[in-house]
Amino acid sequence: MVSWSGAERKSGGFLKEVHVTDLYDHLDAIGAYLKELTGAFGKLANRQWSRGRHLVAGTARDAEETMEDHLAASLIIAIGVGVLLGYVIGRSTK
Repeated sequence: MVSWSGAERKSGGFLKEVHVTDLYDHLDAIGAYLKELTGAFGKLANRQWSRGRHLVAGTARDAEETMEDHLAASLIIAIGVGVLLGYVIGRSTK
């Protein structure tokens, strides 16, 4: 168990000079800083998430339009990829 007097002796009397109100003030300042920091981080993360979501949605829309414009090529590619994956998976299970 740690004793208060032992801690004071080891600290060279530093604990006598520390005032509780100063500690509370420092803790309040740290709490306010952390609150501001987490708020700023949350706003930045939300902004980046929204930007990424719009970028992915736009890319998906473009891919869908391209597939609709080139339906035959899209079907041939999809069938080819399916056959290739089936072949690879079939060989790996033997």
